[in-house]
Amino acid sequence: MTGERIKKLRKEKGLTQQQLGEMLGVQKSAIAKYENGRVPNLKKETISRLAEIFNVTPNYLLGIDEPSLHGHSHNIDIPLYSDVCCGDGIFVEDNIEEYISLPESLLSSRKDYFCQYADGDSMIDENIQSGDLIIFEKTQQLNNGDVGCFGIEDNIATCKKYFNDSKQNCIILQPANDKYSPIIINEYNYHEFKIIGKLALVISKRN
Repeated sequence: MTGERIKKLRKEKGLTQQQLGEMLGVQKSAIAKYENGRVPNLKKETISRLAEIFNVTPNYLLGIDEPSLHGHSHNIDIPLYSDVCCGDGIFVEDNIEEYISLPESLLSSRKDYFCQYADGDSMIDENIQSGDLIIFEKTQQLNNGDVGCFGIEDNIATCKKYFNDSKQNCIILQPANDKYSPIIINEYNYHEFKIIGKLALVISKRN
C-alpha cells in the first residue's frame, strides 16, 4: 500500500522518479523499488520526508489512518515510544517520540494504549516482523500464551509470549522463532521484571 500511495502522489504532483529521487537524495532506481514494494521497511526518516514532499501525514503513507467513507471517523492518539526489541532487548526511553492516530474502530476507546516499532525477528511466527508497528494495551494482567511487552532490566523492554510455570515457579518469556532461547524470570531476577502491556494490534509495514 505504501508503494502504491507514493506512486499515486508522485504522479499527482507531476514528478518523475528521477525528480523525486533528487528531492530525497536517492537514485531513481530507489524510487522504483519504493513504488514496487521491494523495500518493505522504509526508514522513518524517509517516510517523514515523503510526507513533507506530498503534504500528507506519515500515517497516510503507511495506510493507517484511512478516512471514513461514512461521515467523520473518530481517532485515538497513541503515544509512540522508542523501538521495542523482538530480539534480545533494547533500552526504551521514557520520552514519547510522537503520537500515532488510529481509527477508534480498531481499538477500544475505554482502554489505554502505547505503540512501538518492532526491531528484530524473534516474533516472526506471530507475524511480527522488524519495522512493524505494534500496539499494546497498558495492563499488568496476562494469560498464558498472550503476547506482551515486558520490562526485564531497568529500562530494557522486550516483546515475547508469556507463560507462568507454577510447577517450576518461574515465568517464561517465549520467542516465536526457534533460533532464540526463552528468557526465564525467577527469584533471582524477578525484581527487575514487570509486565508493561498486552498485544492489541500489529500494523505491518510490508506493503
